[in-house]
Amino acid sequence: MMINIWFNHWFSTAYHLINLMKSENPDKFHFIGSSRSNICVFTKACDEKYSEPLNISRPEYIKFCLDFCRQHDVKVFVPRHNLADISKHYRDFQNIGVKLFADSDSKNAMILDDKILTYRKISEICPEIIPEYYSANSLESFIHIYENLNEKYRVCYKLAVDEGACSFRIIDKNLESITALLNSPNHKISFDTAKKILSQYDFNIPLIVMPYLDGIEISADCLNTPDGNIIIPRYKNGRYEEIIFDENIMHICDRIINYLDIKMPLNIQFKCMNGKPYLLEINPRMAGGLQASCMATGINIPNIALNQLMGINIQWKYPDFKSVKTANLETPVFPDYTEERNEIHI
Repeated sequence: MMINIWFNHWFSTAYHLINLMKSENPDKFHFIGSSRSNICVFTKACDEKYSEPLNISRPEYIKFCLDFCRQHDVKVFVPRHNLADISKHYRDFQNIGVKLFADSDSKNAMILDDKILTYRKISEICPEIIPEYYSANSLESFIHIYENLNEKYRVCYKLAVDEGACSFRIIDKNLESITALLNSPNHKISFDTAKKILSQYDFNIPLIVMPYLDGIEISADCLNTPDGNIIIPRYKNGRYEEIIFDENIMHICDRIINYLDIKMPLNIQFKCMNGKPYLLEINPRMAGGLQASCMATGINIPNIALNQLMGINIQWKYPDFKSVKTANLETPVFPDYTEERNEIHI
């Protein structure tokens, strides 16, 4: 009998995560995908696809998820959208026979959803990886923090609760000078523009203001297993990445995984400054680039985690190499996809 697995609104790269699960279990699992977009690419990897309601409250979304699981006989739910809220209702899903592909400790989910709370939590065991940071709860406090930090660093800020770095901005003194003519602004913003924007903000979610970490980014894909913690650090450099089994990074990740006691896949992100790694954030879910780690090392984290959830232990081992370069694996574009917009239904 096929087991129904549901991915709710996910990144497009979930296309690869589903195929990694399918590759080891071609006749065992039936995949259902849903999205708020009617042209979401990852649903092309699914056996069924549906649309999700727009503009509903968080309690209404939880009800939608529970009803969807009942209607479609879902046995495993792999949430990404509203992950923290869904984790709080872990037992509600358990009571209707659904296994959540998520951490059962809702406190972890709520802490890791907030970057300030994350820093406070991790500073209890690894204070050396916490960058200098400040919480701004008003425009006045933001200006004060910026002026103090600006004497020593390039300054950046983002919302304490954010996803995909949507609110991340670097304050650039040169953005309004002639040097900006040929430079792409990317996430850069002038201080005056930042003040104008933030003067309209209510600061219900505080800003985290800190020095801009200008070194390489490290994205570690992790999973707690009976045979030890899987830790695959990806060093990100533009289009190309390099997996480096660096003992220091792996030791830090090992401590974090054991301290949080998360049994499902998680992603720990660092950014370096002057060669030293600092914690950026911890995501208690599969990362958008996880497929690169899996394909380069032969360690199929989505499949191992899925089987663990079902009570089956899959053996794994690290590859013989200490490092390997890999290109980003983009999500494929399907030429006929625009013709299928009306096929997605609820």
